[in-house]
Amino acid sequence: MGSAAPLRPDRPDTHATPVSTSDGELLEPIVCGSCQRILPGDARYCPSCCGEDGRRGALLGAIFLGAVLGVLAGGLIAAVWSSAVGVEQTRWSDVLATLATCITIGVAIGIFRTLRTRRKG
Repeated sequence: MGSAAPLRPDRPDTHATPVSTSDGELLEPIVCGSCQRILPGDARYCPSCCGEDGRRGALLGAIFLGAVLGVLAGGLIAAVWSSAVGVEQTRWSDVLATLATCITIGVAIGIFRTLRTRRKG
């Protein structure tokens, strides 16, 4: 309807200016892999995806990593436990409760570690 430029261009912006570093080297603009916005070449994160200070992206990464490690640990614990008591004795509710607990603990550890390292650095 309007003539505004799209937020997600189909091709890199040809009018973006390179950024010069302290060494005199020119950094070409980069494109965010998530939102396809054009960023300066020295950008460490996309402010649109990761927040103005990058905390949102770091927190989401920690939650994902904690959840994956929780699934792995919960699966291992459930496998060892079901082998010990016997497959016929194992109930799905116990296995799912173990998985859910390990995922929750993994996410909590990921969040606390990220927040702790952000305060230190």
